This record gives sequence, structure tokens and C-alpha cells, in this order.
Amino acid sequence: MPRRYGADGTRLWNGKTPEEFTEADAYRFMAETEAVLQRKELMDDPAQPAPASGKEEFYLSKKDDVLLTPEQIAAEERRWLFDAPIAELAEVKGVSIDEAVKMRTDAVLQEAVVPITVSVRPIEPQGKLIGFASVNFGGVVIDDFKVVDGKNGIFLGAPSKPDPASRTGYRATIRIPDRATQERINAAGVEAYHAAVEQLVARAQAVRPAPIKEQMAEAAKQAGKENAARPAPAKAKEARNDR
Repeated sequence: MPRRYGADGTRLWNGKTPEEFTEADAYRFMAETEAVLQRKELMDDPAQPAPASGKEEFYLSKKDDVLLTPEQIAAEERRWLFDAPIAELAEVKGVSIDEAVKMRTDAVLQEAVVPITVSVRPIEPQGKLIGFASVNFGGVVIDDFKVVDGKNGIFLGAPSKPDPASRTGYRATIRIPDRATQERINAAGVEAYHAAVEQLVARAQAVRPAPIKEQMAEAAKQAGKENAARPAPAKAKEARNDR
């Protein structure tokens, strides 16, 4: 939090003396002063409702010289962070150009949503292991994820390799420290696993041999057609009576 008083007792605003104010600091200081005076007038007027707590953030726009609402402030902050020239961002935030560049880079990386797709190869269950998966993380494909059916449902375990020094005898070859990313991978893995199982079932049903009863019924039907097509044999008894 910025200091409110200097070492010599001088009153500071956002850690700065008036002599250190940039143009943006001056506008903000005037806006805050104006907002304080407006709130004081409202509080002194019994006919006016008191402003809601935490909603008194107003400052003057450098272009329009008007008060902005909290929503407009957020939009202006976003413009500075993502769209304004780096020099303006550095001036508004009171930081160096390098620090402003880092602020923008961090903000862009935080907002970037990397696409994640998963393909799964189901296997005959081996304990909790029910398949293997490949994860395409923004164009980078990582193989050998394990599809695990755990007590809380299906999830994707990180690829690993043998490591005698570890407690389990294996060591993960990748790490996913971000929980939200792991949850996205798990969700995509569950969907891909069920889709792969459905494809296997459909393929098996398409190529499976017909059941025995169906085969027998079809054979009987075919035999009936063949018998009906044959000529009837001459009757021996009728031939003897003619003699």
C-alpha cells in the first residue's frame, strides 16, 4: 500500500508529493477531492440517500473532464492495460517502461485461453487404469497420459517414467501446477474416453457374427424357399392302381 506520510511528516498521495505528480496523478487527485466533496454534500443533505459503501470510486476523465462510474473505471483500466501505448500505461501506473511491459505481458498471458483437445485409447481395465491419452495443448502434443478411474471419477494422470529413487518407483515427466488447467484436461479426457468407448461398441456390433437363433431362422427360411422350388415327386400308389 502506498505511504500516506513521508519520513519528514509530509502528507503524501499514493506515495507521492505534489511535486512528483504526473498529469494523470493530478487528474486523479482532483477527481478524488471532488468525489469527497460530493459525498460530503450528500451526507449533509438529509433528503439525499447516503452513497453505497465501496462504490465511491470516481475520477475525472483526462479527455472529458467528467466523473466516471466504477464500471467506466474498470473499462479505462482495461484499455490502459491492453490497448494504450506502453508509455501511457507506464505513466498512469507510475512505473518504468520495463515494468509496464511486464504488466501487459502478464495480463495477456493470464487472459489467453489455450485450446486443449484429448484423444483416448481405451484398454482392458488394469486395476484403475482404463486407457491412455494424448493431450494437444495449444499445438503441443503430449503422449502417454494415463486414463484413471479413481474414486472421484475419471481423470488424466501425468506421463511418468521409472525412477527407483522415488517413493512410488515412478516420476512424472510433466507437471501441471495450475488446477484450472488440470480440470480442463480432465473434462476433455472424460469426454474423449466415453466417445472412444462408444465407437468401439458400435464397431463391435457392426462386425459381430449373427446369434445362433438368427442363423437357424435364416437357414430354415432359405430351406423353405428351396423346397418350394423343387417339383413334386410322382406318387407310387397312384401308379399301381392304374395297372
